[in-house]
Amino acid sequence: MQMKSAFCFTFFFFIAISGILNLSQTPREVQIQKIDQQIQELQDKKRGFEARALRQENYAEYLQFDQKAVLETRRHLQLADENRAKAALVQLEIDKLVARKNRLK
Repeated sequence: MQMKSAFCFTFFFFIAISGILNLSQTPREVQIQKIDQQIQELQDKKRGFEARALRQENYAEYLQFDQKAVLETRRHLQLADENRAKAALVQLEIDKLVARKNRLK
């Protein structure tokens, strides 16, 4: 029983401390942190698209010497272009968030 009350006390203590720490941050700092998190997630997503594009392009280069795989080669090059276009769109979103973050500073 004593262990249960110690756990409850510790739990509520940490909740109180985290609440105090959150109050010490200004809303602007919180917004900047959220924007930084969104930027990081988008950069990871962009790297994924770029990696897929590179993988498709490498495979297309491998297939280009096979006369029977002309259509497959074209398809992989098309997929690479699509992934690069998606990465470019994600970069536009990142640029918007960076501009918004700079306005908040």
